[in-house]
Amino acid sequence: MNNSAQCQSAPAKSQTTPCPALLLADNVSFYDGDIVDYVYGAQRIAHLGSLCRLHPERLTLADFRQRREALRDTEVIFSCWGMPQLSAEDLDALPSLRAVFYAGGSVRHFAGPLLERSIVVCNAAEANSVPVAEFCLAQILLSCKGAYRNSQTCRLGTWQQSAMSVGHGVYGETVALLGIGSISRHLLRLLEPFHLHIIAVSNYLGDEEAQDLGIDRLVDIPTAFREAYVVSNHLADHPGNRGVLGRELFASMRAGATFINTGRGAQVDEAALVSVLGARPDLTALLDVQHPEPPDAESPLFGLPNVHLTSHIAGSANDEVRRMADSMIDEFQRWRSGSPLEFRVDPAEFVLRA
Repeated sequence: MNNSAQCQSAPAKSQTTPCPALLLADNVSFYDGDIVDYVYGAQRIAHLGSLCRLHPERLTLADFRQRREALRDTEVIFSCWGMPQLSAEDLDALPSLRAVFYAGGSVRHFAGPLLERSIVVCNAAEANSVPVAEFCLAQILLSCKGAYRNSQTCRLGTWQQSAMSVGHGVYGETVALLGIGSISRHLLRLLEPFHLHIIAVSNYLGDEEAQDLGIDRLVDIPTAFREAYVVSNHLADHPGNRGVLGRELFASMRAGATFINTGRGAQVDEAALVSVLGARPDLTALLDVQHPEPPDAESPLFGLPNVHLTSHIAGSANDEVRRMADSMIDEFQRWRSGSPLEFRVDPAEFVLRA
């Protein structure tokens, strides 16, 4: 598919006739306000206004549908979390639409109809992978030291150094990554200095490419749980991965091992996880995602001392969301000038993406 678009085909003209563009996103529940302002911020929105003919208002889907006749010349949409799926009727009303720049990660919920019409879709999954990978790096290193279990013991008081649990340490220990996507790839780069043995689960990597990424060995999921001291979940958000992490896997984990989930809560059989962790206090689970999210008030996760919950904070938040906005503004400038795009969603790989 050709990356070119109307603004790219005549760069000289685009400098005097900026692309008509709009900011489109419905508010989402975790942010009480304008999600576009939260992600892009006033300074970056003003910068966009200098690069294109930006519609002066932030539009929700309802706003767009009320005014779409006046927006027919729109060529570019900038969005973020809360990007709605445009219907066939909506897209028919946007005959000039050429590209969508999404300052967020997964595009699964909205990109299909756009790609079917050869509209360019770019996303900030790479930018969003940075804080998740950093979060996982910290948890992996602390898990190798046994810091979470040790801290829980310390809270009980009456320290006796000889009786305190300490992890195996980082040097030479085995870490398993479930799934190799943008987060895992960035995490692999961060893990390079620490002399860890990395095993990974991937449906598409070959041995040579895996070694180039810093993976020592490709394994299946049961082997990953059985051999690793730390297991970090990065499986793609596909329906086929729901509930795949179950009782036998958790029960097979090594003594003192840790399971980290920054992927999707629904991929874990939560009842099985609770059962195994209740029977094995030596294991630790670090759950940044749950299903449902947040857990029900009566969830046994709250009562297990070897479960540590965080409220989906691994991804971009506050200052970090600006990285996503910047990546899409830079991508738009590459698109406008006809330069190769770095973050375009490949239609052929769309069904495989998270």
